[in-house]
Amino acid sequence: MQINKQPECEVIKKTLSKTQKDWVDYFNNKGEKMISAPDIYRAIKEKDKVMPSLKDDLEKDYIVTSTRIDRKKKQIIHDAESKLVKEKIINCEIPEFNGSFKEDKETETYLKALFDTKDSLKEILKNLNILGENKELRLWTSSNKDSVRAVRLCFCDGGFGVVGSGWIGYGGLSRGVKIDSAKQCKKVK
Repeated sequence: MQINKQPECEVIKKTLSKTQKDWVDYFNNKGEKMISAPDIYRAIKEKDKVMPSLKDDLEKDYIVTSTRIDRKKKQIIHDAESKLVKEKIINCEIPEFNGSFKEDKETETYLKALFDTKDSLKEILKNLNILGENKELRLWTSSNKDSVRAVRLCFCDGGFGVVGSGWIGYGGLSRGVKIDSAKQCKKVK
């Protein structure tokens, strides 16, 4: 897996800002997987050379991922609507977060599912602090228990936000992820 080094741009080098739905369509048409929350987490853990560029994106706008939260079904869906890779659905309780959070089992279970990792809560928070430049970490999820939301990351209100409360129609920057054709497990026409 290799995350693109730059945010998506038009030929005139104008950075694009789109909704999650528009980004999914864009990357499906381009033949690339859209970046997911687990892709970003792996980039942090592997100290990928793309990290400074991701931090630049966070300074400019939200980073929109292909990860969705469905509170009604109690699911986190990675690679939502991808035509190149199979969606990964993780069933878990989705706590309601309004910025602050407790360092407890509920938060750990949620973050493990959100970033598709077996890391401990302590390790997850340590890694998120790397991307968040040690700014106060804030978590948001929708208070509406029947909602489906896009997961976006941002620097906001002086902190680093992992936002699962924004509508799929909210925009921001995103990245494609080039994958080996052998690793593509689903191709839809």
